[in-house]
Amino acid sequence: MKNLIIIPARKGSKRVKNKNITKVNNRPLIYWTVNFAKKIKNKNYDLVVSSDCKKVEKICDKENVLFLKRPKKISGDHISMHEVIFDILKKNSNNYKYIILLQPTSPLRKLNLVSNAINILDKKKNFDSLIHLAQDFSFTGKLKKNIWKPDFSINKRTQDIKNKFIPTGALYVYRSFLYKQNIKLPKKTYGLVEKNETWIDIDLESDLEILDLYLKKAKNKKLLVYNK
Repeated sequence: MKNLIIIPARKGSKRVKNKNITKVNNRPLIYWTVNFAKKIKNKNYDLVVSSDCKKVEKICDKENVLFLKRPKKISGDHISMHEVIFDILKKNSNNYKYIILLQPTSPLRKLNLVSNAINILDKKKNFDSLIHLAQDFSFTGKLKKNIWKPDFSINKRTQDIKNKFIPTGALYVYRSFLYKQNIKLPKKTYGLVEKNETWIDIDLESDLEILDLYLKKAKNKKLLVYNK
């Protein structure tokens, strides 16, 4: 049974204008995720880009990748990726084993990332989805009426913060039955954590600057260009 790779790339972005087509290493940002997907794409994978952006459509045409125009009703700020997946599957009659979501804003991926994730879910049948995570050592808290309430003891050192993880945005995998049965959210998600893994999730202009600095070293650029 085939798997479906989805690259979501809507036009609107409040913090970084035209984020998905911003140039990174002399290419539009989305190009790097398309390039990654094409490298792993074979007879077991279909690939589609979902977007409401004409410039993204032109990139897909150039790269010979299927582009699916996203309806306006699911192109807003508050639309979940699950609604986007439902929309794509309604227009696709194929049966898939896994739905693989690759966000263009997280372009640093090793080539074996998807196959490792698939192998995990093939073995761990009690999980219906998988998410790529990174350990987070930040000292976070909440601000209510200007009162700071840390999530941890004020005496805790950041290096002692354990069991705290955040999504990298690099990979989400779902069993297709979630959408066939119209289930809105996975019930049990496997957290894939790879130690010492380099990642970035571009949400701010400063994230683009950090990525640009990182890619100035030839050995770092290999992760983006060659996925090594």
